[in-house]
Amino acid sequence: MRKKSEERRQAILDVAAEVFNEMGVDRASMAEISTRLGGSKATLYSYFSSKEEIFLEVMRHQAGMQFDSLFALLNDDSDTRATLKLFGTKYLQLVLSPEIIAVRRLMYYHAERSQLGCLYYEKGPKRGWTAIADFMTRAIAKGDLREADPMLVAAQFRALAEAEWTEGRILGVIATMPQAKVKESMERTLEAFFAIYGV
Repeated sequence: MRKKSEERRQAILDVAAEVFNEMGVDRASMAEISTRLGGSKATLYSYFSSKEEIFLEVMRHQAGMQFDSLFALLNDDSDTRATLKLFGTKYLQLVLSPEIIAVRRLMYYHAERSQLGCLYYEKGPKRGWTAIADFMTRAIAKGDLREADPMLVAAQFRALAEAEWTEGRILGVIATMPQAKVKESMERTLEAFFAIYGV
């Protein structure tokens, strides 16, 4: 029985992904998803409480493998600065992609209206920044960074990395992110970061 339930849940996510990709989040509806699925809205609501929750799960699934490969870069402890440069550049390209920006906009909008924001944070950003804090812990232990709270170090790296881009991307002011500009931005991030935490 549980296997059938899991298969049905995955079928919902597959159909929802098609609907979101074709119609966008705003125009997509639970009615459209249930119609394409060939079931009732009641069945849909027995698995997910809202369209937004489905969208979050679809995006988490689609982006999950990309984030896994991104955070795997932090397993290289040989050169702290080089690893942070590679990681930071790829991080920006991923988190500021149209798909992830759409998720972030949705989370900000619904954060006070539902548990969606908390759910998103626990399944995504919290896990990711714990991985970065682990990397910072190792860098501190090696003597590449000065003694500090690794979670704070990770949070400040993120803030520096996103400083030139996030607000403009979320508000639709920055439409494109040329790769050369992202790399230049990451060099400035690293200069500031090592000015604070370098030894």
